[in-house]
Amino acid sequence: MTQQAHPISWFLGSSLTAAALAIGVIGISLTLTGTGYADDGHELNRAIPQNAEYTAECGSCHMAYPANLLPADKWRAITANLENHFGDNASLDPQVTARIEEYLVQHAAQNGKVMKNSTPLLAGAGPQKITEQAFFIHEHDEIPRRIVQDNPKVGSFSQCSNCHNLAEKGIFDEDTVNIPGFGRWND
Repeated sequence: MTQQAHPISWFLGSSLTAAALAIGVIGISLTLTGTGYADDGHELNRAIPQNAEYTAECGSCHMAYPANLLPADKWRAITANLENHFGDNASLDPQVTARIEEYLVQHAAQNGKVMKNSTPLLAGAGPQKITEQAFFIHEHDEIPRRIVQDNPKVGSFSQCSNCHNLAEKGIFDEDTVNIPGFGRWND
């Protein structure tokens, strides 16, 4: 003989099951799309569009940094001084430079904000290097030097893609960090 569940018990059980499923679906979707980098003028938690010319030209010497890591004025300053690009001559044909600058400015951090709730970078103020920006230092301040700079498989903090598996797509979610020789990094 089967005993029927009390209507209140059935309702509470069904509600809890539905809530658990909803939370699971939301959690999975956030995990798959989350980047932490949000104020780039595009839908939150989505990688920025890629640019083949930028990747080919700039990525031939270093990682082609996602455009939303700096505000437009910083990118303009960098592309205006490629003959002295942090100590190297990275000069390009003026038309190529103009196209790359257009891409970087179009996808740059909006209002000087790089990350959700980050302190805005002031126009014209502060360092040009991404690795010297306050948001970058804040995100990497707990990582010991031996794991990155003294690690021959990484070399420096400027080589984002050596540890962040999806860095070149603009995704820096903590879940994508795998430091060579050390494994996953959990903050």
